[in-house]
Amino acid sequence: LTDSSRKPFGSSFEKFQLEVSRSTLKSSSLAKKKLFGPSQLFAAVLDGTSSAVNEDDRSDSVNVVLVTGFESFNRDLYEQAGAIVPVECKLNLQVFADSDIRTTNEGINENFANAVKNADAFIGSLIFDYDDVVAISSMLPHVRGPRLIFESATELMAFNRVGTFNMQSSGDGPSGPPPAVKSILKKFSSGKEEDKISGYLKMLKMGPDLLKFVPGEKASDLRTWLEAYRYWNQGGMNNVKAMLQLITQKWLLENENGDLEKVSSLELPDLEITPDVGLLHPLLSNYAANPKSYVSWRLSSECKELAKQQKFKLAPNDAPRVAVLLYRKHVITNQRYIQDLIRYFELEGIVPIPVFINGVEAHTIVRDWLTSQREIDGVSKGVISRDSTYKPNEATSVDAIVSTIGFPLVGGPAGSMEAGRNVDVASQLLKSMDVPYVVASPLLLQSIPMWKSNGVLGLQSVVLYSLPELDGAIDTVVLGGLVGDKIALVPERVRKLCSRLKGWIDIRKTPPSERKVSIMIYGFPPNVGAVGTAALLDVPNSLENILKRLHREGYDVGDFATNQDACGESLVAALTIQCENSVIAAGADRMQCAIEQRMERARNGDKTVPETLARPGGGLGRATVRGVDMSFDELEKILGKFMTKKVRRAWSEKERGPGINAKGEMVVSGLQVGNVWITVQPLLGVEGDPMRLLFERDLTPHPQYCAAYEWMRLPQERGGVGTQAVRNLM
Repeated sequence: LTDSSRKPFGSSFEKFQLEVSRSTLKSSSLAKKKLFGPSQLFAAVLDGTSSAVNEDDRSDSVNVVLVTGFESFNRDLYEQAGAIVPVECKLNLQVFADSDIRTTNEGINENFANAVKNADAFIGSLIFDYDDVVAISSMLPHVRGPRLIFESATELMAFNRVGTFNMQSSGDGPSGPPPAVKSILKKFSSGKEEDKISGYLKMLKMGPDLLKFVPGEKASDLRTWLEAYRYWNQGGMNNVKAMLQLITQKWLLENENGDLEKVSSLELPDLEITPDVGLLHPLLSNYAANPKSYVSWRLSSECKELAKQQKFKLAPNDAPRVAVLLYRKHVITNQRYIQDLIRYFELEGIVPIPVFINGVEAHTIVRDWLTSQREIDGVSKGVISRDSTYKPNEATSVDAIVSTIGFPLVGGPAGSMEAGRNVDVASQLLKSMDVPYVVASPLLLQSIPMWKSNGVLGLQSVVLYSLPELDGAIDTVVLGGLVGDKIALVPERVRKLCSRLKGWIDIRKTPPSERKVSIMIYGFPPNVGAVGTAALLDVPNSLENILKRLHREGYDVGDFATNQDACGESLVAALTIQCENSVIAAGADRMQCAIEQRMERARNGDKTVPETLARPGGGLGRATVRGVDMSFDELEKILGKFMTKKVRRAWSEKERGPGINAKGEMVVSGLQVGNVWITVQPLLGVEGDPMRLLFERDLTPHPQYCAAYEWMRLPQERGGVGTQAVRNLM
């Protein structure tokens, strides 16, 4: 080693430790025989005695198995922490990710099973997958010493054990903390049911110190468990190293193994504390203490000057403000995606308010630190009352909330143990603020290639879709996934998130009379009278009722709501005419004429035409055709080269799909009623092979399908409809 690389625990030194451990383990015949672990091997390599390690050393080691659960991206950190534990602790650490637990045929991985069977101690965190829980539960009784399971499924949490302390609900003695300790725990909660877990984290800071004064062996063992959890919860290499040292020291001393004098003389490192909650930004050197001080800094001239110096693009100060809830452990372990996410928000014109939390106290942030203009107005009028825990001197107003954590809003991972228990609490919080609540996160259990080929699987779908929806999350956006053991964002997905957020915020700030809404009805299969049909839904009357309600709530629906002759049956009839192949072939410009001809036939008593078209104005309430004939070159300008290339590859010139006129242009049409545009959903497949699109591997839609949606959202100043929201009746 060079002098420069010998600095204590410097990044280059830590990297060298890991590389030495890995490369030597791979090549050493001794390692293949599992005679010693990475930390012992590294110590031997440093003093040049690797060849002297023998079977006796292995038999005296403390075998610790650590399962990363949702945190496979921290595998390197845990291995490096194990490599710097004092040699006297004789640590043999084996780290497993969730993917290492089971084999592809659903059996338990032999390496993992053998490691747990021979383990003196077990550590696990954020383990929720059902099959993983079952597999690990079957192995844990083999562990000889401490079992530390943090923030995992309740079935696993019950296996926690340190000496006489355990969390079993039954057995020879009482489970959990002794009565004196339980009374201490109660002092750290607000008394609210939903705050108990958050209060528990506060207790972690002081609990081990207070337990010094509680007599009894069980309290002493609980103190060890809490102290280990406190190190784990604070995170970072040195804290993980200290936790591993604490466990191995206790095991060696209790079992009178090793040089007891040296082991007992080892000092346990001090806890390195980072805030439980705080705010961060790439331009901010320290964590901000609360949202109000963060926003004050973010809008300051100091922030602008720093951005100018570092060529960092900031969103305008008057841009939408979005609270982003982040995992604290991801922040303190310097996961790169956190900084990237904040940068993307700024680039896309959104002022992020990134709050990191442990995961269990998301609701306290929303309740105590965040508010909205609607809530502020409601409080001033006396129609909304805030919780007594609200902190006006620390809170700030936001336009939306994004959770990158998933799980329930109340309790986070721990709250998912009783899904739905605190739904009413979460719903009340979100109802009071009345801002969009969106879940957006990279996948922590799937690689990006796996996600692209198989979609969101198993537990990830529960965490990101099912549980948040119970609280009231209105949208979920997957932002990326694992690349190896590292978390990576997909830029296009972050742009999609930002676009959706701005859309939600924009429409809420637009007066109802100016909002542009589209209503889409069903029309498959084509040419068989399916337009305006839906399972167990009267579409014409529903369409009519929706337009009348929009009128009552201040939306512009033209004359439809006040015209006695207007009816939903006529709207569906006019849309059906637009879907006829002969009408499509003539193009969008001829559709108004085609509808007027049918109206004339209806007035003349033609029974093959819907009779409501015989009413004055055809019963359309002055609705008129609005459509476009779009060339492929025009579509390419809207879609962009990347998406156009995908469409061209999937749909050749000879097979452009449905909705094409005689000139080869894509026809998009509907009925305009005030600021409401009503249309029929583009066909998913092609005649003769109606299910083709559903079985295409990448689901690339045909050109007319793309044209319909792109033109619908294209701003009016660029010739489109400018839709801000779509209502589907299907």
